[in-house]
Amino acid sequence: MNINRIKGKLILVGMSTAAFANVSLAQVSSKGLSPAANTSRSYQDASIVRDSGINQPLDLLNDFYPAIEITISDHDNVRRRPDFEESDMKIVASPSLAYRTNLGRHQFYAAYKGTFTFHDEISEENAQSNAVAAKLGLDLTRRWDLDLFGGFGESFEERGISGGRGFDRFAQNGFDRGPEEVDYRNYGADLIFGRKTGIVTAVLGYEHSETGFKNAELLNGQRPEDRDREVDSLHLDVNWQFAAKTSVFGRVQKSDVDYDSQTNTLDSEQTDYLLGLRWKPSTALSGVVGVGRSDKDFDDPSRESYDGNIYYANLNYMINPFSNIELAASRTVEEPGDELADFYDSEYVGVGWNHAITPQLVFDVYAKWVDDDYNIGREDKFQDWGVGLDYVWRSWLTAGIYYGEIERESTRDNVAYDDAYFGIRLRSDLRSLFSGRRDDKRPYGPDTFDYSKKTKPAQ
Repeated sequence: MNINRIKGKLILVGMSTAAFANVSLAQVSSKGLSPAANTSRSYQDASIVRDSGINQPLDLLNDFYPAIEITISDHDNVRRRPDFEESDMKIVASPSLAYRTNLGRHQFYAAYKGTFTFHDEISEENAQSNAVAAKLGLDLTRRWDLDLFGGFGESFEERGISGGRGFDRFAQNGFDRGPEEVDYRNYGADLIFGRKTGIVTAVLGYEHSETGFKNAELLNGQRPEDRDREVDSLHLDVNWQFAAKTSVFGRVQKSDVDYDSQTNTLDSEQTDYLLGLRWKPSTALSGVVGVGRSDKDFDDPSRESYDGNIYYANLNYMINPFSNIELAASRTVEEPGDELADFYDSEYVGVGWNHAITPQLVFDVYAKWVDDDYNIGREDKFQDWGVGLDYVWRSWLTAGIYYGEIERESTRDNVAYDDAYFGIRLRSDLRSLFSGRRDDKRPYGPDTFDYSKKTKPAQ
């Protein structure tokens, strides 16, 4: 049995085709339940309350990286309704295109990601998202770099997601209004010291982001756009690499959240502190852990402030050259989509396993648990698991089948649901079709060139 070939198949199947997501082998967070657009960073291990993306791979080839993923699934409760289940077939096409090049000694990266959903019978649920992001890495001196980044897009939130707005809150028949529509844009800069030369790296960064909601009127008379917000954040990161593959890092970040509505009382300031460790003691084991604290104070003194612990961990263990397991956990404070709440505390635990049965046949299974605790006394608990089997037909095409279940329990009425689904999926890295590019064995593509801190993945 060819061990190197098996390892290559695991990498191929483990990677998502999303141009913006931070994807690793097994990658529990990218499977099954999706977070809301404004809370998606909780599921990334390079989020704004965690370490910077300065440790992500920067040695992509100068090239185009086209890819596409298509899934066709049959759902028992496709709209995740609490009152009664509606079965339907759902088709999702997710094309992406990334481009990386050098401009002299500077680096440039741009990417497009689209998500297009179609339903056989319930056409109201059809939706699409389109997102564009870019980054320019300026090599200023031997010790100093400046990264400029930005992105914009239109997206949507699937029903029943963690942190999303309940569709029973919309006036008239909210279930026929389609998914929640979201617009966003962001831009910023990171000034980096020592990325190329030193054992100590420091980053001073700024980011501005805007999020807007576009659905119709709510039951309580509010408008969805009352939740439109702008966030300005300033952060300082320090990373000390005291061994070949071991480093400690710290972060302090100050964020100012400003809602566009003049009548909204949710404007706030949030300060995050984090201390973490990144290490790889062997070729089989690697991981990153971080612990810290979030302090959120509202401008309106009548609002409830938040002061609590945050953490995250992501561990990968290669049992043998053809079997890998991932463990992940996090706790963060989030901005809710629920217009009745000020914030919610989200805890997440996940485990995933990938195993190459043969050089072409790869099995994967995952399980996730999410506990969202809102400050209004509402608590949502999610159980999410799935299993899949993929066959690597060609170097550029993987086909598979999968099954999954998602269940939400809640202390709030009319939001609990169960959904089971079964489907097929096709994943294609189109770059390998081009002549002269089949011999590149490095697992770096738009999937691993991570900008999750600076972009918001489409749902």
